[in-house]
Amino acid sequence: MINMNYRLFKAFVYYMIMCWLLTACNSQTRYHQFRHINNQRWSLSDTIKLDVPLTDSLHNHQLTIQLRHTAHYPYKNLSINLLVLSPDSLYTKKESFSVNLIDEEGNWISRGQGGLYHLNLGETLLPPSIRGDWHISIIQAMGDSILPGIHDLGIEVSVLPTSIYSQEDK
Repeated sequence: MINMNYRLFKAFVYYMIMCWLLTACNSQTRYHQFRHINNQRWSLSDTIKLDVPLTDSLHNHQLTIQLRHTAHYPYKNLSINLLVLSPDSLYTKKESFSVNLIDEEGNWISRGQGGLYHLNLGETLLPPSIRGDWHISIIQAMGDSILPGIHDLGIEVSVLPTSIYSQEDK
């Protein structure tokens, strides 16, 4: 009886691992990386810099800014500035994002476990036809010299599906 329960448990664990592996991968994601914030204290002078290698020159890409924070973050929102520079330095994009982290009832909007929360801060498009290393800079725009509770900042770059035909042609 014990041997049968162990086999059933083992099969269940393998099944769960396979489900997790199959759902964890997104074939559209081309780049995904986080930068750890030292001591969970993001300084006003600390710019998060990432170089994103893109080789697909046929599709638009979507850049998503991601945040991991703890409950020690003292504000309801987070404001950041984003600077995107193409490999040839001919394309520059500057955007500002301000995102609420707490709802009207005082609960964290972000999802998470064990005191670490994850949230997407914003999205922007990158144009096609420019191959090479894109330079991404993220700067906190809260005005405080130190922001406590910021664990990691990251970006995900995904390919946007394109179609020759629009919805009207179908």
